[in-house]
Amino acid sequence: MANISLMKSERKDAIVCIRIPRSLKTEMNKLDINWSEYLRGVIESKVRMEKIKKTWKEIEKIRESLTL
Repeated sequence: MANISLMKSERKDAIVCIRIPRSLKTEMNKLDINWSEYLRGVIESKVRMEKIKKTWKEIEKIRESLTL
């Protein structure tokens, strides 16, 4: 019992909600896909890509300032 409460207090997840058309939700329910897991992966990938793009922009700024 103590382990369960400890696990709950260590969890640091946030909840994100989206609205989609009912027809889309109906179609999603017909598929054997863990949508939470899938969307979590998509969001993680997007965050990584945006961080990379931001870093490249910063690198380009530094390179431009060095060539002036």
